[in-house]
Amino acid sequence: MASTHRMCWYVSLASIIWTVVWHTLPFIIEFRSRNRVDIISTKAHVRNENNQNVVPILSKQEKINEKYLVYLCDEKGYCGGWGDRQRGIVSLFLLSLVWKRTLKILISSPCDIKPYYKPTNEYNWILTEEELEGLKGKRSKTLHYMNKKKPLYDINLNSLESVEVLYIKNNYFNFSQIVQKYAKALPAYLQNKGRAGIFRESWNRIMIPTDKVLSQVVKIWSSGVINSDAKKTRKELVCAHLRTALPENVHYAYGGFPPVAATKLWNFIDENFHSKSRIFVATDHLGVRNSAISKYGTRFIGSYASNVHPDSMRYNLTLACRSQESAYVDQLMLSKCDVLIYYRRSGFSIHASYLKTEWTNIYSVMRNGNSTFSLVEEHHN
Repeated sequence: MASTHRMCWYVSLASIIWTVVWHTLPFIIEFRSRNRVDIISTKAHVRNENNQNVVPILSKQEKINEKYLVYLCDEKGYCGGWGDRQRGIVSLFLLSLVWKRTLKILISSPCDIKPYYKPTNEYNWILTEEELEGLKGKRSKTLHYMNKKKPLYDINLNSLESVEVLYIKNNYFNFSQIVQKYAKALPAYLQNKGRAGIFRESWNRIMIPTDKVLSQVVKIWSSGVINSDAKKTRKELVCAHLRTALPENVHYAYGGFPPVAATKLWNFIDENFHSKSRIFVATDHLGVRNSAISKYGTRFIGSYASNVHPDSMRYNLTLACRSQESAYVDQLMLSKCDVLIYYRRSGFSIHASYLKTEWTNIYSVMRNGNSTFSLVEEHHN
């Protein structure tokens, strides 16, 4: 009798494990293989922009005269939020192809990015200790393009020809203009694409989340009760990013999502999506989060993270690093949702929608009053 009881217990446990693995396997496979280089080749390479052919990365000996373009974010001045930093990285990736410089990324403020993101096989943007030591003897220059209206691509390269290491701090918004201006110098995969397509193609070719981040995303994504009827609608996981940008949360404030309007957004979700769908809400406002938890109960699977602007938390590195890690996790989670409602004036939010696997069921919200907002269905390209 005891043996039979144990056998039933083992069978039940095996069933639970198989269910979790079955639901998370596609998610894991997608992130592991989303950069096509991981699938077709393990040899690192870069692209020759003139003929679109793939050529091997330069050997150490061939790199003697190599020139670098470095995205820089350190404690000397502000870098912006995660959305600002992503725009800066993508902009310099595009310009590295145009200017034929090797892209490197240095983010040390408030925390090093390397525990959370790693390079693809295609572009190794990490500077090793040996490389950093070697750069000290090279001619370098640092340019600041934070919030500048002057186009980043208008930099006078003739005056920088002798500069071997060009550091640039930037959060350039119109990276799509770089593609328009230098279309002939860029790879085919960037041609005939809108802003969303340019961002996703660029980002996925240089950045891969580490297991430290990915494991947390998978844990959230597979939590809660997945209703089979809701799953059939292909709108089972409904997510929203509601940035209020209130003074107590970040160091500046502009027209963020009005917290008092949260109930109206929950009504939109209730009226348009399955009553058993799971709900994920990322926000910088405790009241909005509590409202979602109260409204959806066990259907609410997160986020519980406290999002703090990275530039405003440099005095408390423990809190800053924890918050930054949560931002990485939340954005990846938002990109995995069946339905995504994002805030139209948040780069973090917008980029999550760009990174979505399928550009369907995407809505943007925008404040248009103290207690109201507009909602639009988006169609990326």
